[in-house]
Amino acid sequence: MITLKERLESINTYPFHMPGHKRNTKFFKNDIFKYDFTEIEGIDDLHHPTEILKQRMDYASEVYGTKKTYFLINGSTCGLLAAISAHTNIGDNILVARNCHKSVYNALFLRNLKPVYVSPPITGEGISGGIAPKEVEEILKTTGAKVFVMVSPTYEGIVSDIKAISEVCHKYGCVLIVDEAHGAHFGFCGKFPKSAVSLGADIVIQSLHKTLPSLTQTALLHICSKRADICETERHLSIYQSSSPSYILLSSADSCIKYMSGKEGKSAAEVYFRRLSDFREENKGRIMGDEIKKGGNVFDTDPSKIIIWGGKKTSTALRMAGLEPEMENLFYTLAITSIGDTEEGFKKLGAAISALKPTNIKPEFEKAPPPKIKMTPYETGTAAGEQIPLNISAGRISKTAVYIYPPGISIINEGEEITPQIIDLITQYNEKGFAVRGITDKINCVK
Repeated sequence: MITLKERLESINTYPFHMPGHKRNTKFFKNDIFKYDFTEIEGIDDLHHPTEILKQRMDYASEVYGTKKTYFLINGSTCGLLAAISAHTNIGDNILVARNCHKSVYNALFLRNLKPVYVSPPITGEGISGGIAPKEVEEILKTTGAKVFVMVSPTYEGIVSDIKAISEVCHKYGCVLIVDEAHGAHFGFCGKFPKSAVSLGADIVIQSLHKTLPSLTQTALLHICSKRADICETERHLSIYQSSSPSYILLSSADSCIKYMSGKEGKSAAEVYFRRLSDFREENKGRIMGDEIKKGGNVFDTDPSKIIIWGGKKTSTALRMAGLEPEMENLFYTLAITSIGDTEEGFKKLGAAISALKPTNIKPEFEKAPPPKIKMTPYETGTAAGEQIPLNISAGRISKTAVYIYPPGISIINEGEEITPQIIDLITQYNEKGFAVRGITDKINCVK
């Protein structure tokens, strides 16, 4: 039986997926054990930083232009949990974008929050679009929610109008938390969309490891305005972060920010954007381009996300060519690029795409409307449940979140009513061999 290390060493496909360093060893030292410390004299304490860690997080704050920035070693997940927990009371209403990551729904359960969803429209290409500021305003008028959590850019690179949304939120005394996990690269090249950090969001969470040269689990939480409660945020970060933080991860995050903010990193970001632009021009018509901006409240897009038409057949063809994509669904395959990608990598991807048979597959199934909320996630989680076959579950209340992983965006959440359309969608994903989480041949429902 081989070890995990041996299994990892055997993988030789080119990574068009996270993490952003793309296994490029120029970003790291090989002797990682040399950097595996605990909180001894001289290297500070993440949960009470007063020395080197405070200095380095202060430096990160200067780089990003924030009031405070915190290193996260439990990923954006812990940042979202801490930010939501710090700004809500048990049982509060909370405004949530329906396409948020599963960690947001975990926060709803932990705080017994009552979600009011904003559902981004589906574009003609079958992709979740952006959030409309007017819709946010209409909901805030009637719910009195004091927190809005949304994601921008999305997994596929859809960017919402954060400036307008932040203005609406602040008009109604609402704190805006932006999950910018996939946009940590925005601030280092002016040709990418602007970061929510500079557009009025109160708290922004970014995953360094997704699009920048940093190790998996490294992320940042940015405090961007006086509306954010620093003391409560720090208290909850101490709850959701490990009490034994990895100095390997901390040093990786710090080195990443130092590299990106320096001359070499800024030059690399410019080269990266130029490669992206050339790649998109050379493969126009074979990958999703500007048509994604039509409709769906799409304010802007992140060009680093390469969307290729075709699901399993396309992703299989890429793997046969020695390329590993980030994700595939029923209709398209996603390749995530980063500053760590090489010229050779882009050429290999372009050659593989050119060899694909043209496909014009569009979403054919009826788009399922957002499920009705029948119970809060907490009420659902503490209720008795029973496993029943999916095909006879219509009308029942789901006791589990069902989602495709990656990216971890729910098809249905705890406490929502199962509909025939949702059954049909889950069945299609199962039949085509996708990684459907939260369900086997049966689904857990409230008894």
